[in-house]
Amino acid sequence: MNDAFTELPLVRLSADKASIQKETIVKEVAVEFHAMNKLGHYEAYTTLLATPTDLVELHAGHLYSEGYINQKPSINSIHIPDASGLQVLYNGCITIEPRQQIVTSSCGACNHPNLSVERNEPIKHDSRFSDVDLSLLTKALELLTHSMPLFRQSGGCHGTALFTTDGSIGHVSEDIGRHNAVDKTIGKAIFSESTVLENSMLLLSGRCGWDIVAKCVRVGIPAIASLGAFSSAAVNLAREHDVTLYGFVTERGAWKVGY
Repeated sequence: MNDAFTELPLVRLSADKASIQKETIVKEVAVEFHAMNKLGHYEAYTTLLATPTDLVELHAGHLYSEGYINQKPSINSIHIPDASGLQVLYNGCITIEPRQQIVTSSCGACNHPNLSVERNEPIKHDSRFSDVDLSLLTKALELLTHSMPLFRQSGGCHGTALFTTDGSIGHVSEDIGRHNAVDKTIGKAIFSESTVLENSMLLLSGRCGWDIVAKCVRVGIPAIASLGAFSSAAVNLAREHDVTLYGFVTERGAWKVGY
């Protein structure tokens, strides 16, 4: 059994006929995240529609990137209690109001309806990310796409990774939701116990919306490069916190936000 995808018989249309064929479909399930309440009992604080892989990392990244906690969680503070794997528990309390709705795989969490994000200290900048050559950007995103086996099998997921100044990528993650993939990558980086978040550029296989920039602001990632475009809210938030954005990256060019 594979946790990332399933194979289903579907109708395949072609120019001259219809036939039943096996297709690889990315899994999308409801995953509950629990934290401790004031009485010391576990309580669900949000439900994500996600691909059920790397769920401990997903929970860790979601806690930190959405501002539910102020410190990076340890790997020992999060666990999956049973074989179903669809409840992930955090042995601590969260600091903001729980979400009373499902976070869909097409839209990230938004705990700030006015689209503002608070950060206590400026993001640390690395000039190597604020002025990147186009050839390096395209190479980095090629490394990402070549490191996405679930997408190659299904064509139905997003991918993310962290690109470091030595020219390598790490913490590659895939998920039906792009914001989930980002959380998985952040969770993997947290558990590596390095400063890679503050010294890397986030790579996105899709577009860059406000929710992705907000996550990077909260965890201190100084730059984002995406194969897709960025939104107006993403541009505004990036400018507010001096996060560098590169969008619609191809060999012919890219758009940039930042100086």
